[in-house]
Amino acid sequence: MHKYRDASQRLTIEFFDIEADLYQQITQIVVNQFQLQPVGELVTGEEERFQDFQHLRKVIGLEWDFWSGYCVVAKTKSAEKLVRKIAALIERHHS
Repeated sequence: MHKYRDASQRLTIEFFDIEADLYQQITQIVVNQFQLQPVGELVTGEEERFQDFQHLRKVIGLEWDFWSGYCVVAKTKSAEKLVRKIAALIERHHS
């Protein structure tokens, strides 16, 4: 697990060792556990998958790409605590 702020200062937590074939499974667990609602459609490419979700006014991104692995991104400042909780759940089950 690696935490950092991206160029837009959004909290991002990466899991390098999670492969693409686990994206849907992990995302579904996170969505169910935290009662998230999708914002937009799932984008799927050869080397990336991503979709935004929200809970109340908190918006997060659940993403996977070839370089970073599975990522949880706080799209709003208010979502940072939620991102940390999601990352803790993923770390418990996939580290």
